[in-house]
Amino acid sequence: MKKLCYLQRKHKKRRAIIALSLTIFLIVSFLLYVFCVVNPVVTEATRATILSLSTSAVSDAVYDVLQEENITYEDLVNITYDANENIDLISINTVVVNKLARKTYQVAQLYLDNMGKNGIDIALGTFTGLPFLVGLGPKVNIKLVSVGAMSASFSSNFLSAGINQTNHSLYINLEASVSLILPTYTSTIDSVTEVLVAESVIVGDVPDVYFGSNNTIDLAPSNKV
Repeated sequence: MKKLCYLQRKHKKRRAIIALSLTIFLIVSFLLYVFCVVNPVVTEATRATILSLSTSAVSDAVYDVLQEENITYEDLVNITYDANENIDLISINTVVVNKLARKTYQVAQLYLDNMGKNGIDIALGTFTGLPFLVGLGPKVNIKLVSVGAMSASFSSNFLSAGINQTNHSLYINLEASVSLILPTYTSTIDSVTEVLVAESVIVGDVPDVYFGSNNTIDLAPSNKV
């Protein structure tokens, strides 16, 4: 009788160990599948949408600030001529540029925050990690979070516009990071949006010193605004 009870307890203990081992194996397998298969598929499936939304938000911010401040090319760029009416210096009005950068950052951050609150809809089938189920099934809304400080820099492009004429374009480049927040994973997607701020046709020879590689020069260092 005692031997029978002992064998029963031993059998139950063995079954418990097997059940526990199987449970641990299933949990580990599930987590590995989620991290190695599901998360990359979800990130790849949403990357284009997140980039499009963040680029649109930043572009709208730049446009709205330019409209509100009524910024013109002459407000941003100073052109100095010598005694012979030749271009001697092209410089940037740093006060106006920095003001524009700060205002643009504030508005862009607000637009990105609103975008994050609205989130994006991801089809339930995408969370299976199976390519043929991506985009299928009911939609699940996932929130987005704008992370870190945005970075702003200005660049200038010179392009020949005819005899003794040069088209000068001034751009603002805004870098933003947006995170996709999932229960088991957070994916950060960086975007760089280049928006035309102002342009004008300059009459006269532009000194060669202003032409860099690809006719582009940095007018201001990349700073955290």
